[in-house]
Amino acid sequence: MNYGEKHLKFVKRIKSNVKEYREALGLTQQELADKVGVSRQTIYYLEKGDYNPSLTLSFKLTEILEKPLELIFYQDPIIKDILEGKSLADLREVAKVAGINLEKLASLSEIDDEMLTSSFNYNLLVKIARGLGMKFEDLFEKEAEN
Repeated sequence: MNYGEKHLKFVKRIKSNVKEYREALGLTQQELADKVGVSRQTIYYLEKGDYNPSLTLSFKLTEILEKPLELIFYQDPIIKDILEGKSLADLREVAKVAGINLEKLASLSEIDDEMLTSSFNYNLLVKIARGLGMKFEDLFEKEAEN
């Protein structure tokens, strides 16, 4: 597949601040679940980041938690969690496989999509993904420039 000029982006995961806002209101998971009409397990998985809520549930949460949607939910690059979960020795090995220094590898958890394109090329990101034992497509996206 020919992408032409590539704009690189992170694959992102939806995360939430539900736990922080729930606790600030002094609610238990069960109490919040009862207020929005779901099971306590749904709230648990939502707080853990393993559940993406429907729009209906999302809007109910904005009402109960008294926060706008964009403060309750946000997107975070998947690679951030992956890098933060690796030991220093593992990160050194990934940097070695990719042929970059450890600081440049670590910068992936702090930069945005715009900086990704200017700081890393496609081939380097493929090497980084390989070093992490993953496929490029699981961590990064390629878009054709308009």
